[in-house]
Order: sequence, then structure tokens, then C-alpha cells
Amino acid sequence: MPERRAIIRTVRKQDIISEIESARAELLGAIDGLTPEQMRMPGAVGIWSVKDVLAHLAAWESELVTALNQAQNRQRPPLVDIEDLYEWNEEQYHENVRRSLDAVAADFAGVHRVLLTSVQDIDARMLTDNRRFDWMEGEPLWYLIEETAILHEREHAEDILQWREREGL
Repeated sequence: MPERRAIIRTVRKQDIISEIESARAELLGAIDGLTPEQMRMPGAVGIWSVKDVLAHLAAWESELVTALNQAQNRQRPPLVDIEDLYEWNEEQYHENVRRSLDAVAADFAGVHRVLLTSVQDIDARMLTDNRRFDWMEGEPLWYLIEETAILHEREHAEDILQWREREGL
């Protein structure tokens, strides 16, 4: 049997961090200037308010931080076993809908800081080796970061901008 060698895609850790920061800047730009009342208005994404979207993103980034920690400890993170994303999102919505905007905003900012630190602290090869984790099904760990944080925030930034345009905000 031939030796199994990892295929390393050239992605630098600093590029991943820069993309995380860029996606966050886009999202913050999308909500810039909204009043607290506007942040709580339903309809930004489906029935969700902007506050609900922030809670949603914070929940996913929290799961991602846990996944990165578990990956470093060679454990399979629960994040990869979420079978029904809509159901999980609905559960998170119900857990957070009654929370205050201030509490959600604090979580949203706090988990983001922890995510940046987690990515900074993780071994660069661990991020790019697409054969390191069987549970990543051939994808490198940075792909999980891209899907769960970067693309996710950009998607919802666009949703919010479209909602603001529809609502004249």
C-alpha cells in the first residue's frame, strides 16, 4: 500500500484571519446606522430581526470555536453531526429570541474575538491538511471556517442590505 500523503492547499493562516475580519466588516457595514428599534424589527431574514441574525451568527461561530478546539484535541466536533440545519437554526432562534439586544451584541462581539484567537493559535498545517480529519470528508479545516464564519456572515450581510433597501432603512 502506498504511503498516504496529505494534499496541502496553499492557504495562509493570515489570509483566513483577514477574510474573517473582512466578512465581519461587511456585516457591520450592513447594520451601521440602524437604531435599536430597527435592529429588533422582524423581517430582516424571514421572520428574524437583525438582532436574531446576530444571535444566529454568534451561535454558529460558538460551535465553530468549539470545533476548532476539539480538532486540536483530535475529537470529532458535534458541529459536523448537525443533520438538520433548519431545525438547529430554529432551536437557536427560540433560545435567543427573548434575549436583549445588548446581550446578543455582546455575545456576537465576544465569540468573534475568541474565533480570531482560536484561528491564530491553531497550527497552520492543521488548517490546510485535507486528510487530517476524517470527519471533514476530504476538506481541510479552513473550509469549515470559511463556510461557518466567512461566507455565512457575507450571506447575512447581503440579506440585511436587501432588507434595508426594501424597508427604506
